[in-house]
Amino acid sequence: MKKLLTSVVLGFCTTLLAIGQSDYKMLELVYLKPVAGADLEAASRVLAAHNKKYHSEDPYKATVWSNLTGSMVGTWVWAMYPATFTAYDNRPSGKDHEEDWNKTINPYFEIVANEYWQEDDKLSYFPENYSLGTKVVWTIYDVRPGDNYRFKALLKKVAEVYKQKKYETGFVVYRNQFENKDGRDVAIETMFSNWSFLDKDNKLKKDYDELHGEGSWSELIEEYRDIVIASEDELSVILPEMSVE
Repeated sequence: MKKLLTSVVLGFCTTLLAIGQSDYKMLELVYLKPVAGADLEAASRVLAAHNKKYHSEDPYKATVWSNLTGSMVGTWVWAMYPATFTAYDNRPSGKDHEEDWNKTINPYFEIVANEYWQEDDKLSYFPENYSLGTKVVWTIYDVRPGDNYRFKALLKKVAEVYKQKKYETGFVVYRNQFENKDGRDVAIETMFSNWSFLDKDNKLKKDYDELHGEGSWSELIEEYRDIVIASEDELSVILPEMSVE
């Protein structure tokens, strides 16, 4: 009971800390599952029109992605970035916006999930001339209650390798802004444009041992297994006809 109470308190405090911040970037993800028999061409047109009308400028720009793997496979992911909760006070809204979404988009989709992910700049690595790719792997982690600080320390060491070796690929860390029962706590974003990227040799293990000492990668994996309950990859490709550049 004491251990459970401690976990609840830690989780509550983490949420309060996240709510108390205002100098961050946030990614809102709405997972949309096409209803049975939906005309996807028509759905594409109305979603594109909505984004062009209401979500064409920062910080409310919207992109749409097709999810190819994971438990959310088969969904379209509507993403808005980089608004904060404070910016949400002025987000596109009102009668016209709500009617447009409800009357033109809702008939084609079921909303599977709506999530808010805070970008952690201190743990992330952005290569020079970093830009949005056309494909992305989101690796989502279910972290044991009370072990977020340990996972953060691991991610910091990995990010140091990216920075030291000046990798061309970004290492972008996000934290879910709200507690959830599905274990979607932390996500790492890896963007790329060519499928050949997935066939390239991964030098992270070698570079990690070189930077942090021989055998340190094995130690990281051992601690990772103690911290992380489960993880899942979501591979998605952008749907440019519905997205705002």
